[in-house]
Amino acid sequence: KELSKWPTLTNKLTYSSTMLSRVLYAVGRGIRETGQSLEKTGLLLQGNHAYKEPLNRHRKVMGVNGEQPKISENTNIAHDATIVGNTEIGENTTVGYGTVIRGDVNRIRIGKNASIGDRSIIHCTQQTLKNTGYETNIGDNTYVGTGVTIHGATLEDNSVVETGAIVMDGSVVGSESIVSAGSLLLEGTLVPSGELWQGAPAKYVRKLNDTEIENMKQKTADSIKQSLFLK
Repeated sequence: KELSKWPTLTNKLTYSSTMLSRVLYAVGRGIRETGQSLEKTGLLLQGNHAYKEPLNRHRKVMGVNGEQPKISENTNIAHDATIVGNTEIGENTTVGYGTVIRGDVNRIRIGKNASIGDRSIIHCTQQTLKNTGYETNIGDNTYVGTGVTIHGATLEDNSVVETGAIVMDGSVVGSESIVSAGSLLLEGTLVPSGELWQGAPAKYVRKLNDTEIENMKQKTADSIKQSLFLK
């Protein structure tokens, strides 16, 4: 007789759990709608000075295999960029629209004051390949242009990879060096510091002068400054 009461008790618990879930869902929805209303009110108050970014349900930061991205507070990340897994991004770094940074099979590290352009892809090499695989490391004050692919490579501090270039596994771009637009840096290529490389496959062109190196640094700083509206 006592056992016969268990189904009823179980049903009550299930019902209570279902009702609680519905209540929490309704409260959550109400809070989100309130936030949207406040956003609209704020835009009206700002008038012509308002920057309106449409509601986007894109999930731009996502953990993978127990690894969560670590993003410094002062970064500027576009609303439709994607940052996944074992990824670390330093302070004052900007990540442009449509860019994917995917640390799902190895680590990705991006330093401070770096500029990652729109529609770029930053990935790494699987750890089970080539013994340990290749991490991707992008140093401080680096500039990665629009539509660039960085795959399991290292960009040292103050380096520049221009629009549409591809840097493949195990490659290293030395500090204060430039990989020109549209170039292909083949696997395992080492670019010494202070050089210009160009072509597909990329080859050494010449040494950079002091003025060009200073212009590179200014280019990165200007790009970060222009991206402040991404916040």
